[in-house]
Amino acid sequence: MKNALVILEYALQYNPAFIDYLKREIKKHVGELETIHFAKKGDDDIILVLEEVIAWHQNVFVVSTENFSFTNKIVATVCHDGLVLKEGMLIPFKAEVYTKDSYLIKKGSTLINVLNVKPGAKLPKILLQSRTSGFSFFLFDPAQAKKTEQIITQLELKYEKVKLIETLLFYKVYAVHMTQIDMLITEINRELYKVVLAGEDFTQAVCARLIEAGKTVTAAESCTGGLLASEIVKNSGVSAIFAGSVVTYANEVKHNLLGVRDATLRQYGAVSSECVKEMLHGVMQRFHSDFAMAVSGIAGPTGGTRQKPVGTVYVGAKCRGKDMQIQKLSLKGDRTYIREMSVLWAFRLMVETNFEIFCKKLEKTLDK
Repeated sequence: MKNALVILEYALQYNPAFIDYLKREIKKHVGELETIHFAKKGDDDIILVLEEVIAWHQNVFVVSTENFSFTNKIVATVCHDGLVLKEGMLIPFKAEVYTKDSYLIKKGSTLINVLNVKPGAKLPKILLQSRTSGFSFFLFDPAQAKKTEQIITQLELKYEKVKLIETLLFYKVYAVHMTQIDMLITEINRELYKVVLAGEDFTQAVCARLIEAGKTVTAAESCTGGLLASEIVKNSGVSAIFAGSVVTYANEVKHNLLGVRDATLRQYGAVSSECVKEMLHGVMQRFHSDFAMAVSGIAGPTGGTRQKPVGTVYVGAKCRGKDMQIQKLSLKGDRTYIREMSVLWAFRLMVETNFEIFCKKLEKTLDK
């Protein structure tokens, strides 16, 4: 399903928080956006841009802020339609589904949802819904990818796959009917459930399993500077499992708050498996948690050495009563990418400390 967003307010690109909010809300209804286009009232080719986007996508969102009337004229022109007053809005005549500041119109096989938005306010109701059923999951054993894809293709389902990290694959499966998805779930439960976690957002799915199991989690961070905690608290309901965490950027803070030994810092340095191991022990003891994650590394662009270049990160995770998992990463990219990949690895390692908590037989959609 190809989804596009056209924003008829060029300046909105300078409000990334609102754009991200808009993208998240759209994703809930139709899935990921393929393209985002910015335009403004004075652009000579605005009609051509909109016509081209509609021609190449099945779902199109057209968003305006201060020019709703102008936007409606443009949409009516593209759809070869006139305007009529409905619910206090002058909108295209063919827009049969509408509510305050939102309406739905069809051109050919493409559905267009026009929204009048205001940054800082709640979005109007999104009227577009996905026209296909979908199911997403994460596979922790790449060696099972061939078997996974054989199952999907035997059920005549379409899918997309991406490698997030070396030991984590993401699958998005599409179906016409939910019964096909239930057949897929049956096969996964028969052969693959021990290495599969259902969900669209990885860290969200991991936290959901922790909430379900009633297991607490904490984190000790250095170069990620709170990103681990941020990924946890973005999810509703985590107050039941997350009391807090610590950002121990300086070595003296690692020592004072987590009990990382001075001898460890002198001999191995803060960016080491030995330091991360002690960070894990210290933060678990401080918060009395069931799970803990820890990260220490060099995110750059400065600070690297020949022995430990930029992108060297040690990531660890521990489950109480289970073996600790620590991974040395050699990441390439800018500071933000290195930090975000470190967070992904930390959550991945936490799953590995206790697969039984996170990977269980999946519920069928029609049983919910």
